[in-house]
Amino acid sequence: MTPLLIHIPHDSTVIPAAERPDFLVSDEVLRAERLRLTDWHTGALYAEGADPQDVLLAEVSRLVVDVERFADDRREPCASVGMGATYVKTCAGHPLRALSEARRAELLARYYWPHHRRLDEAAAERLARFGRCVILDAHSFPTRALPTQVDFSAPPEIGIGTQPGHTSPELRAAAETFFRGHGFAVGVDVPFSGAMVPNRFFRKDARLQSVMVEVRRDLYMDEESGERHAGFARMRSVLTDFRSELARFAAT
Repeated sequence: MTPLLIHIPHDSTVIPAAERPDFLVSDEVLRAERLRLTDWHTGALYAEGADPQDVLLAEVSRLVVDVERFADDRREPCASVGMGATYVKTCAGHPLRALSEARRAELLARYYWPHHRRLDEAAAERLARFGRCVILDAHSFPTRALPTQVDFSAPPEIGIGTQPGHTSPELRAAAETFFRGHGFAVGVDVPFSGAMVPNRFFRKDARLQSVMVEVRRDLYMDEESGERHAGFARMRSVLTDFRSELARFAAT
């Protein structure tokens, strides 16, 4: 175990059979939504070779439950486009699911809250052992804009997301300097903003630091098929080096 915790919320493609009846769309439409919304191969991109204790992946597709969102839609900006913790709209804004409050609560109890308990516990253990915890919030994004973006201008190659009170100027600078130094076009809080902070420590403990990294998918995969292309190896190597950079940051 190290002070660095790699959080990978959108890599899973799993939609359990028990949850399929909630969806109002055809299998074809559901496959298309999953292709567009999954952060494909981010487990391998960000965490290959890492200590498994330092990696936390969501167990189901974000189409079932999105663990990166606030559970309360009143606090979650993405809920305004039907993509809060439980998605009810497609990327085009069409109906995806019809969920009663009871059904929504059941999904959160089954998938969302257990993930966040694991996240809280992993962060607490690092703070107790090392006096600090740095979270790498690991994502990718498609070249075609998603309705949840905060910026719809031409996307950079790497997006860095920050969280006030939990992304220090030093951490932000370290991430920017690293990716710019490797020749990437970098945006800060573009096209997405924020970084995952465990509920137990959100706005309470500045020893918990977090930075989100978003890799534009065309750098490593074919967005039409979901398959890796020749750029995958280079991107994985860069992110492995970045993981080492964050580990050094966490150690100091």
